[in-house]
Parts: sequence; C-alpha cells; structure tokens
Amino acid sequence: MEEIKRLVYSRELRWNEIMAIAMRLFKENIKVIIAGMIVIGLPLSILLTLIQGRVLSLMELAEQVSERNMVLSPQESVTLMQQMMTNNILLMAVTVFLEAIFTIGVAKAAKWRLEGRRVSASKAFVEAMSLEPVVVKVGIVYMILFLLGTFLVIPGIYLGVVWCLYLYCIALGGRRSVDALGHSRVLVRSRWWRTFGFLIILAAISYCWNSILSLIFMLFPDHFALNCVYTCITYLTHGFTVSATAILFLNRESGLFGMASLQEPEEVQETEEEKAE
Repeated sequence: MEEIKRLVYSRELRWNEIMAIAMRLFKENIKVIIAGMIVIGLPLSILLTLIQGRVLSLMELAEQVSERNMVLSPQESVTLMQQMMTNNILLMAVTVFLEAIFTIGVAKAAKWRLEGRRVSASKAFVEAMSLEPVVVKVGIVYMILFLLGTFLVIPGIYLGVVWCLYLYCIALGGRRSVDALGHSRVLVRSRWWRTFGFLIILAAISYCWNSILSLIFMLFPDHFALNCVYTCITYLTHGFTVSATAILFLNRESGLFGMASLQEPEEVQETEEEKAE
C-alpha cells in the first residue's frame, strides 16, 4: 500500500490507474462499506423507496390524464405539480443531506487505508455524522444553485461536474463552509472534460453493476420490501464510486496544493509534538 500511496501523491493519475486503486481499496474496506450499507443505507433505502413510489404514482397519474385527454381544473393541475416538485426535492434532499454520511464515511476509510492508518467503521461514520452540520449548510446552497442551473440544462451539467468533489473537500480537505464548492471548482476547472469523462465511466460501471443486481429482483418488480433490499445493495456499488472519487480528489488536491490540507488532526498533533521535542 505504501507504493500506491506514493503513486497517488506523486503525479496525476490516469483514469484506469484510479479505478485499479479504487478496486483494491474497495476490497480492503469491504467490511466498512457493508457496515455503512446496513446501518445507513438500509434506512435510506426504505425512505427512498417510499418517495420514489410516490413520484411514480404521480407520473402515472399525469400519463393517464394525458392519454385520456382529461382536463384538470387549474387547482388540480397546481396541486399535481406541487406534489411532484415536493417529492423530487425530497429525493434530492435525502441524497444531499443524508446519503452524504455514507459517502464521507467511506471516503475517510479509503484515505486511511491508503495511508496505512487504522480503519474503523464506527470511527469513519461517527466522524461523518459530526460533519453533518457543515454538509447541511453547504448542501442547501448546492441544492438552490443546482436547481436553478437545471432550468437551463447545460449550466446544470456544468455545475454537477465542477461541484462533484465538494463533499470530499469537506470530508478530506478540511473545508468547513460553502468554500467547499469553490474549492471543488478550482480542482475541476482546468480538467473539466477529463473529470466529466471520469464521471461518465463511473456512471457506466455503476449502471452495469446495478443492472446485474437488478436481474435477481426482476421477478418481483412491485414488491416494496425487495425494492428496499435492492436499493440497499446498490450502496455496495456506491462504495466503489466513492473510493474512486476519493482517490481522484486526493490526487488532485495533493498535486495542486500539497499535503498540508490533507493532514488529519492526529497527524497535525503528532507533527507539533515532534517539533516540540
């Protein structure tokens, strides 16, 4: 692992190198990821399945109205739109505010494993939960600006890419305010297309893995409990994508700004003690 650590912190990595390192970290942190999947992913899966079920019901209702050429009253139309918007915002809020606990915990575990430090699921996710106030504060700004950007589509895609590392700026880079968004933009700015391509590759890998998993559940497509289990299992895939993105962040951050911002509080304390001696 020491050789991989030197590689990550010495030069800019190619996408295939990041994937190879991420796969190794994923395997070595599998216990941490499974713990997060059960403790965090399962409750979120139930919540997401409930909200997604409401969204699908509303979409089916809208399709039926369209197919049958039914005319809704202005009040009914406004109510339908409000319900769809509310549930979609709830889906985004769960992802931005709550799923971030899983993301930050796995990202921290990946960094600790890479650096040969002690890796503990409880410590990783407790530290992730302690950062939740920062996540909420930054997440509110992120949601507002992202929703505004999506009205124009292209700005929404652009913002999604330049801010793809903001959680890692909070988790691993020590950012504790909305400057996490700006710092993510700095890390991506001169490598936007490279980052976009990396995210497309990750999305393709996730899609393939989750499609294979979905084959097991195709026999019971409308079973609520099985849908929850399937959503929960997809957090394994998410564990890999988080590991890969964490490596991308560590590689970019160390290459552009050095190692100072990546030091853990314990490391800073150890360094100060060594200087005092």
